Amino acid sequence: RLILAQPRSTPIAQDPKFRAMSPGVEPQLEDPKLTAPQREALLAALREACGGDPAAVKVDGESLDAASKDWSFHTPHRPLAVACPSSPEQTAAVVRACVAARVPMVPRGGGTGVEGGAIPYGGGVVVSTERLRRLELRSDELLAVVGAGIYKEELGKFLKPHGLLFGPDPSSNPTLGGMASTGGSGMTTMRYGTTKENVVSLVVVTAQGEIIQTRRPVRKSSSGYELTQLYMGAEGTLGIICELTVRLRKQPPLRSGGLLPFSNVKDAVDTVVGAVHVDPPSMLRCELLNAEGVECTNKIFKTSLRECPMLFLEFQGADAALLRQDFDKVVAIAAQHGCVASEVQYAEHGESLDDIWEARRGCYVAAMKYRGQGGDRVFVSDVCVPIPRLAECVAGAEADCHALGLKCVICAHIADGNFHCLVPHQPAEMKAVNEFEAKIISRALACGGTVSGEHGIGVGKVAHSCREHGEAHVAVQQSIKRALDPLGLMNPGKVLPLPKDGPAKL
Repeated sequence: RLILAQPRSTPIAQDPKFRAMSPGVEPQLEDPKLTAPQREALLAALREACGGDPAAVKVDGESLDAASKDWSFHTPHRPLAVACPSSPEQTAAVVRACVAARVPMVPRGGGTGVEGGAIPYGGGVVVSTERLRRLELRSDELLAVVGAGIYKEELGKFLKPHGLLFGPDPSSNPTLGGMASTGGSGMTTMRYGTTKENVVSLVVVTAQGEIIQTRRPVRKSSSGYELTQLYMGAEGTLGIICELTVRLRKQPPLRSGGLLPFSNVKDAVDTVVGAVHVDPPSMLRCELLNAEGVECTNKIFKTSLRECPMLFLEFQGADAALLRQDFDKVVAIAAQHGCVASEVQYAEHGESLDDIWEARRGCYVAAMKYRGQGGDRVFVSDVCVPIPRLAECVAGAEADCHALGLKCVICAHIADGNFHCLVPHQPAEMKAVNEFEAKIISRALACGGTVSGEHGIGVGKVAHSCREHGEAHVAVQQSIKRALDPLGLMNPGKVLPLPKDGPAKL
């Protein structure tokens, strides 16, 4: 039966029928009301689904606490149990057991998300991918088949002896399943693209417990709907990603890099905009830290960088002269925007900058410890804006944050328009943080940007996502959710607004 979305007289973000629409507010879901015999029957079914291994179903307090949270500041919530299947078949059996008991399921990878996407609101069963460990190289096709529980750095170490790499490089060390679920990307997007461009095919367990391959893992296919992209970025709300077939690249033999200091953020970003237009062929990474970002990096990681806005560059290729030539192109652009050539640092051997790159990866941890106040939480923005509007958005965000009396640690994958403002805060400062978030979101949307470049929506950005996409777009998403998960058991309360009368009535 075809159901057409009807025009809405009330904006969805104001509709009283919907909950969890205020930015950062967690969904109010009731835990499953199981009797003791029903609970034991479910746990027995989960153990059977996981091959009869009692260790594959965790109910101890430590395991439930670990699965109750992610890296975000969102409120933790304990699940009923954590199931750890070791194959797509076992995952499918776990899903069927949860469906039979009408218990929600929340897929979980490394727990490195910052939008609450893996927090099991509503209790239920966390389906951990930690035992989905397939790792197979198909070197003749430049492909790898990877279990959803394999970590990014783990895959990199596996590929390195073969002279190969997987392109996307998030600053954290997420699982491949998690990267796919949010469309993660990181510091190499300008050259290799996001995870979405580097996955050929998925093995997914549907909300009914069926196993599907989203497409054949060949170079091109026009056969049917593009289910690969549908499940990627869905954050576990439509099914559970178990395996990925990913594209691989040859590892270039040479690396070089450099640091470019500036007196203000706008000049640094203007330099990046110019560099993107020139598009130096060997430039792999172009990252920005503002002055506070450099300051907290020095403080926490004991680096000794000049505390001013700074671009971190890396180049890779087979010709050292060409790498230097590309670096000099960027320096020439930077000189037009106030960068003092005498303070530019160049490293012919990029390995000498590895400690600085590792410090850049640790921005989130550094921001958490920056103020030296115990219990600081960190708000993370994730807007992505068109390159021509990038400088005004970054400079405006920094100014807005300072005007509210907040620290603003900017670390940005700046060459693809994606920047993060990390704001350490205490609960008493949450009003100011919310005001800052409203400003940065409004500016990004007004510039034609998106509320999330790579972190996903989770629970933290549901209202913002609805505002970005509008009524018709959200109605299409809800129709897809109803069709693929009619019981509303797959990661309820995430990505889309939750109806007042419960997930099953989405």
